[in-house]
Amino acid sequence: MRKMRKGKGDGLFRESRAVAEVELDGSGSAQVSSGSGFLDHMLTALARTASMDLTAQADPGFWKTEALGSAIGLALDRSLGERRGIRRYGSASVPMDEALADVALDFSGRSYLVMAGEFRSERIGDYDVQLLQPFLEALTVGARLTLHVRFYGENDHHKMESIFKALGFAIREAVAIEGTAIPSTKGVI
Repeated sequence: MRKMRKGKGDGLFRESRAVAEVELDGSGSAQVSSGSGFLDHMLTALARTASMDLTAQADPGFWKTEALGSAIGLALDRSLGERRGIRRYGSASVPMDEALADVALDFSGRSYLVMAGEFRSERIGDYDVQLLQPFLEALTVGARLTLHVRFYGENDHHKMESIFKALGFAIREAVAIEGTAIPSTKGVI
């Protein structure tokens, strides 16, 4: 019987705080309370496509998006432990009507984010689209992963949703168990 891969994260960013828990071998369920209905919808899509269970809550505060990204990233990092046996790399392309997002990631132990694409509007529902990059930056730092995101399209909702779904599929691929070794020529991540 394989050990459950669970992790908890407590994100603190300036005066804002968030908590998260992930179970990598879950069913794709999500219970999230980010303070934004739209971001909750995106995090639910992320959990579903990653096939991981996600519980996350952000306290009110100006930096809650960053705190939430940090908490989810830390929970991912802790659920992977020393990253023994994982595939390590993952990528996905997700179309949504006229929009397309390409996501590639590496659970390398090194945090880095590259984003290419633009949104037409400042908001999607109750979510400020300028908060996506700080959320993903905090996620990459917490999870100690390298993340590349490219996207295009006409509809901002479609672009954002394709990003979160592609991220979920890439995470699912990268955390898949393929053996027992640490996937690094150095023997440590």
